Amino acid sequence: MINILLSVRRPWSDLILDDKKHIEIRKNYPDVGVESDITLWIYESGKDGACKIIGNCRYFGHGDVWGTTPERAVAWVAIEAHLDKNYLASLTPCYGWLIGDPVRLPNAVPLSDIGLTRPPQSWKYLTDEQAAILERRLA
Repeated sequence: MINILLSVRRPWSDLILDDKKHIEIRKNYPDVGVESDITLWIYESGKDGACKIIGNCRYFGHGDVWGTTPERAVAWVAIEAHLDKNYLASLTPCYGWLIGDPVRLPNAVPLSDIGLTRPPQSWKYLTDEQAAILERRLA
């Protein structure tokens, strides 16, 4: 299993965990195999965010928004990502991460609990030990 810590600002973090946002737009993507089992741990960032890990969701793959997505589908990507289409157009290159199956943690977890002093700017791989700490918090 691969675990990734993903920095997400409000309101998008809540939309993900409320199962209303199904595509996360990023400039790059994890270098993993197609069959990989990937959990994304959501770190809520920003001045209005909890500045803690608040839940997780599954990563089901990605697509190059401007390279492989038909033009008529870009509007759908913008809707699923909860982004303005014009703003999405300014993000090139970018990849749409397909996400789902969200789970909110009962209590937000500070980064220090998994041995980190600062959040990733975008995302980072977690160790098995860090992921195990977070998994125990779901119980």
